[in-house]
Order: sequence, then structure tokens, then C-alpha cells
Amino acid sequence: MTVQRILMSSFVENSPFVEEFFGRKNISVLLSGFFEKFGAKCPTGSFKDYITGLTLYFRRKKELVVVSAGNVARAFFYKASVLKRPLTIVLPEYALEGLKISVPPSKTVTIYAIKGEYNDAIDFSRELVAKNPEKYEHEGGLSNEWRIKGLYRLFRRLPQFDIYFQAVSGGVGPMSIYETAKATKKSLPKLFLSQNLPYAPVLSAVQGEKVPEPEIAEKILAKVLSNAKTNIPLLSKLIRESNGKIYGITNEELLSAKKAFEEFTEDEIDYSCGVTVASVLKAIKNGDVKENEKIVVHITGGGYSKVKKYPPYEEQVIHI
Repeated sequence: MTVQRILMSSFVENSPFVEEFFGRKNISVLLSGFFEKFGAKCPTGSFKDYITGLTLYFRRKKELVVVSAGNVARAFFYKASVLKRPLTIVLPEYALEGLKISVPPSKTVTIYAIKGEYNDAIDFSRELVAKNPEKYEHEGGLSNEWRIKGLYRLFRRLPQFDIYFQAVSGGVGPMSIYETAKATKKSLPKLFLSQNLPYAPVLSAVQGEKVPEPEIAEKILAKVLSNAKTNIPLLSKLIRESNGKIYGITNEELLSAKKAFEEFTEDEIDYSCGVTVASVLKAIKNGDVKENEKIVVHITGGGYSKVKKYPPYEEQVIHI
């Protein structure tokens, strides 16, 4: 097994465990969390730590409004606290429990906790910016070029590969892979994405089905994947242009895959990563992966118990 530190992440190749687990060689694992065994040390335990620094440095004209159901909120909360930058975070109330960072929070950050689901938080964030355009600017999600450029720093350092596996919500990961391939003039890998059933809005759109009703999002474990308001046509285009696929993974499948794969990481991984791992198993079972194809499985978050220390102060949280 070889482990290469790449910025805050670690790239693991030729792991006997991984090869036995998936029953396939040519599978590498990109660990973007806080996994001490492998030297991966994203400060909030997620690959979203790559998207915050450039965004906060270059977007200073107005106070940014960030909407998230988990990892994005925590990553921006951390970076804004380190930099003492003004920031507004909007998140569903259930996600407040996970909003803990490794440094004392800065009171320059305001947090709105919304009763409801991820999509309700998105709606509120848009209303907030629309009512106060002179003060606020929406961070932008997938349309924020600094998110893409932040992840480009990581992806451009990877060796050439054929298939990229990741569970998808907003789509910054696959979009960054696409832009990195274009910028480095490398072949675009197939994007094998996944979501958590029964609420899988991108999967539904790709299959030409109606997006499930918002209340169904309560039934999934990987709630960070419940963004129905991302640029679904763009994600559909990326899947199509890369000859990729998108898989639907049940709670039972993700839990089984998550528990088994945590023997490798020796730490917890995100529910969304359980979706990713289960999708790799499903793709291999379905015959969607050829023996000689080089695969990268992106474990986008985990090891949270090591970094979740300080919650926001009560006075900086506004419940709506």
C-alpha cells in the first residue's frame, strides 16, 4: 500500500484491504477528511475545506450568505472564524448539531437555523439576500468559481484515472473534476455519481422522473445530499458528456457499506461516503466497470469526532 499526502488529503493506492473489499484491483481511494492513520487532515473533516479560503479571500465586497445542510456550513464557519470575517450561514435546524469546529467561533458569523428541510433553508437564504442586496451576496454554490478553483488545487495533483466515484449534492466535486480535465488537457474520467433513496433529485431528473416531494427528504440518512435546487441540467450534462452514470442507494445499502469500509479508515465516514462506497459495489456488481479501468473513490468526509469541538455561541444563532 502506498499513501501520498496531497495538500490536506491523502491518496491511497494498492491497498490490500481496498482490493479485497471491492474484489478489484486498480482502485485508489482519495481521503478528504480527518483520518490520522493516513495523514489526511482537512480541518473540518471534509473536502469542502478546499472551497472556503479562495472564496472568502476574493469575495469581500459584501457579506456572503452560505446555505448548507452540513459540511459546507462547517467549513465556512471554521474559515471565517479563523479569519474573523463577517459571514451569514443559513442551515436547516437539524444541521445545527453538527456545526462544531476545532477553534473557538468568531462572533463575526451569524447563523440562521430554519425549521424544515434543506430546500427551506435555500429559500430563506434567497429571501434574505433579495431583501438586503446592499449588504448581502449569495455565496453561489455551484456557480461560485472559487469553489471550483479551490478543488482544482487538489484534483490537478491526481494521476490520470478512468472513473471517479462520489455521492453528489450541489455538484462541486464532479464540476471541478470536469474543469480540471479541461485545464490540464487530460482525458475526462467517467463521472459515476450517486444519491440516497428515496429522495434523489438529481437521479430523478436524469431518469426523466418528477423530483420527489420535499418531505420525503426526511427519510434519507445522507441529508447533505438533499439539495434539489442545484443546477441539475448541468449535472446531467456532465454525466452524459463523461459517459458516466448515477446510482440510487438505499439507507440499508449505505449503512452496510459505511460500516464495512470504516474498518479501512479506522474512523467514521460521512453517510454520504457510505452512499459512494455502496455505489462502487453496485457498479462492479452490474458490470459497469471494466477490469482494466483505473478508479478513484473519493471519501469526501469523516473523522468528525476529532474536529467537532466548539459549537456556535447561543447569541449568534437565530431560530426561524
